[in-house]
Amino acid sequence: MKRKLLIPVVLGAALAAMGAYSMSWFRRDTALEGSGTVEARNIRVGSKVGGRIDKVLVREGDTVEAGQVLISFDDKELQASLAQSRANAVKAERGFRPEEIAEARAAAAQAKAEYEQRRNGYRQEDIDAAEADLDRATADEVRTRLDFQRYDSLAQKDLVSKQQRDTAEANWKMAAALKQNAQHKLDELKRGYRPEEIASAEARYHQTQATLEKFEHGSRPEDIAAARAALAYDEARYRERQVVAPSAATVEVLDVRPGDLIAPNAPIATLLERDQIYVRIYIPETEIGRVRVGQKAEIRVDSFPHQTFSGSVEQINQQAEFLPRNVQTREERVHQVFGVKVRIDDSSRRVLAGMAADVKLNPAS
Repeated sequence: MKRKLLIPVVLGAALAAMGAYSMSWFRRDTALEGSGTVEARNIRVGSKVGGRIDKVLVREGDTVEAGQVLISFDDKELQASLAQSRANAVKAERGFRPEEIAEARAAAAQAKAEYEQRRNGYRQEDIDAAEADLDRATADEVRTRLDFQRYDSLAQKDLVSKQQRDTAEANWKMAAALKQNAQHKLDELKRGYRPEEIASAEARYHQTQATLEKFEHGSRPEDIAAARAALAYDEARYRERQVVAPSAATVEVLDVRPGDLIAPNAPIATLLERDQIYVRIYIPETEIGRVRVGQKAEIRVDSFPHQTFSGSVEQINQQAEFLPRNVQTREERVHQVFGVKVRIDDSSRRVLAGMAADVKLNPAS
């Protein structure tokens, strides 16, 4: 009798164990759930050049499209710089004008003539002219000296006035000075130009010749490349005169006014991308193996309780953490969890950042 009673008990225990085992696997196949708050990816926009704000074309809360202008800056200086760069690029590619080349050729010819003149010294006819001037000055000096001696002798005998004697002396001294100047000029012409004058003339000649060759050959490839690079740089700066929306978004923060001075690279506005909304939930460490990137999800928000939005797992944190205090789950808070980012697909754009959301992860295939 005892043996007959023991058999049902053993069978019951075995059935209970099998049921418990089956229930555990059943629970493993059920969907994971979590709760969180809808978030949107932020974009902080600004300008690389900054400056004084000219126009503010949107307000906080406005929806904007990709490429829409949000803010424009006073661009007078940028326009001037861009115009100068364009002119330099055109000049570098086209080369110098014929009249510029002709002017450079004339300057080189003049510099060459001056250099050869100084290198060869003064012309013989110039020296001959200087010698003739010296002869005339010498003759005048002799004549005025004899006149002075005669008037001086007569003045001592009171035959002429003292004034006449002084006038004769002054004429003689003036003639003597002219003779000395003529002698110095002749000596200078015979010596020729100083070495430093010749060197200076030679340097000017080489400089003008190099300028002429540069004008005739046109701009070097590296000069053209540099001009093009400067133009591209100024074009990029000119585009920064406007702050545009990089994608469809909602203006979250915009606290500037026309006339404000903004520093380069300073954030001006914060945008929330409308097609980049997500909710972050936390999955216990014991269940994270059931989550895969790309796994489908169903999302419900309190604002639309009777509608389900689709989504997918976009990111799984690679490091465990303790469950944040502001998140409620069925598991105990002391358990370690992994953050899971679930992107929400909402073409109607009714799901907004800040809404409470419940997420159900469909079993991974």
